[in-house]
Amino acid sequence: MSPAPTLVFAWGNPGRGDDALGLLFAAAVEALALPDVECLCDFQLQVEHALDLRGRERVLFVDAALDSAVATGQPFQVGLLQPRRDASFTTHAMSPQALLQVLRELDGREPPPAWLLAIRGIAWELGQPPSAAALAHLGAALEWATGWLHRPA
Repeated sequence: MSPAPTLVFAWGNPGRGDDALGLLFAAAVEALALPDVECLCDFQLQVEHALDLRGRERVLFVDAALDSAVATGQPFQVGLLQPRRDASFTTHAMSPQALLQVLRELDGREPPPAWLLAIRGIAWELGQPPSAAALAHLGAALEWATGWLHRPA
């Protein structure tokens, strides 16, 4: 069976406040039951996840982001990713760019187009639920993503 053309790959820690935003995003997308979209979640990106990118037409990586990592006043930010070896390449947790680079090296060709959706988080305390502000940012990100996911890959 071939994989769905679009992969939504979210990661985060549901036990650390707003760090759960990526996972909540993926759960909401999964509830849409879109036929050409698959969601995958984990606590962090690892080298083995490069294999999950094979056969895709596009990938949307989704994670919570520190307030300072998102443009001022914006609830989320989306950017096209390029494969790149970085310091995470030899660690347990990898960046999406390094994961794309691993796939490029494994297959000897370009990986699928990939974007990073960074949803602005505010509070990261252990054992706390996501903040109200972050949930509002999640809602805005889902509104944007619904249009993106309904476009052909």
